[in-house]
Amino acid sequence: MKALYPDIIVIISIIGLILLELVLPSFDLIGFLGFLAAIVSGVLAVKYSLIGYQFKNWLLDVNSFALLIKGFIYLLSGMIIFSSVSFFKSKKTFLENIYTYLLIALGLSIMVSSKNLIVIFAGLELASISMYVAIGLLKDDYVSKEASFKYLVLGSMATAFFAIGGAFYIGATSRASIIPVSITSNTIFALASLFLFLAFVLKVSAAPLHFWTPDAYTGAPTPTTAFISTVPKIGFYVILFLLASYVFPTVNNFGYIIGVVGIISMFWGNLVAYIQNSAKRMLAYSSIGHAGYFLIGLSNYNFLSVSSTIFYVIVYAFSTAGAFLVLSILEKQENWQHDMSNYRSLYRSNVFLSTMLALFLLALIGIPPFATFVGKLGIFLGLVKSNAWFYALMFVLGSLIAAGYYLKLIVYMFFKEPIVKHQTLELSLFDVVGLSSFLVVVLFFGLFPNALFDIILKDMFHG
Repeated sequence: MKALYPDIIVIISIIGLILLELVLPSFDLIGFLGFLAAIVSGVLAVKYSLIGYQFKNWLLDVNSFALLIKGFIYLLSGMIIFSSVSFFKSKKTFLENIYTYLLIALGLSIMVSSKNLIVIFAGLELASISMYVAIGLLKDDYVSKEASFKYLVLGSMATAFFAIGGAFYIGATSRASIIPVSITSNTIFALASLFLFLAFVLKVSAAPLHFWTPDAYTGAPTPTTAFISTVPKIGFYVILFLLASYVFPTVNNFGYIIGVVGIISMFWGNLVAYIQNSAKRMLAYSSIGHAGYFLIGLSNYNFLSVSSTIFYVIVYAFSTAGAFLVLSILEKQENWQHDMSNYRSLYRSNVFLSTMLALFLLALIGIPPFATFVGKLGIFLGLVKSNAWFYALMFVLGSLIAAGYYLKLIVYMFFKEPIVKHQTLELSLFDVVGLSSFLVVVLFFGLFPNALFDIILKDMFHG
């Protein structure tokens, strides 16, 4: 029963924050309590994972691996809530942002707590509907509302794909649980695999079902972009790992479909990112490129490649969230736009912010000693171990291409003459501590990768 405590704490906290807002509408208080609830739940989940607590019945399967993933979902959520308080205060927007983030995290936690398609669908929809709302919560901002509507319309396709795939799966296997099956040459099961895969291709922003991503990421409040581009990805790739373990291998050559989608996504996202004039939109296309890396990691199933993929997804989430949160702090300048020209010589007026953004961009390239290097190296070695030399070559080539547009922004910040005069921003405690915590996580797991890698390896295959 203790394995359910993290989720119970979050549920009680959401209800409590809603009631508290009615009598004491303070951003600092609501934000701090939301942060505290997420962090406490995350720490408990990781602790219970290490102890080995479990909770299993016909609907839920909360094992050590699920608890570990829950822990990172809640910890990352708490850190983003903490770092976003000053942004939402400056925009005089709704307090609902805080507990909307917690609702998204709760939905993802429910999703990874089960191997039952019905429960997974319930968690997926709770997270998805909350994301649609979160994107459109910026007051008096038409672009935010438009981005929310676009994601709602296209996100509904993922709902439809999942529902159709789930119906085919139940029809082919006579069960709703994702467990090892022995079905050969079954067209209905093949269709189930395809539709379930397409649902998550859309959710993780992989090409060719990525069209919602640039507009949703650009139009959303930037802390919300930091949230939806990272926290949900951890949950979604865990479900893809579950499907890659039990469902996809049953369909002949399905790994090739995953690999091809990964290559398309990797090259499309990275190449289109080059021509973007908006730093925020560039990072949106970067997430499409990274979806390709992760899918390639899951296309050739072996312990090293899939565990490295999960490791990389987690550390990538902290790096990307940190980069987007730097952008959100810059937005507090009057009339600030994320046009690349506005970043010229940013270091002269905002040394801390420009340095932090540069470090997060270097982390996304995958340069040592950042943890993303370990993740990329693990995926590459896993592909080599499977003799998937073509995928390994494409993976390296895609990573090299991506380095160019990250370095372009760094060059603009440190080596280009300014066009506009920058304001010197006064950073709050939320800003400095929040950004520093993301960097510490990415560096810590880069210097001591086994602190996370060994747990993932143990729990993924034995939890």
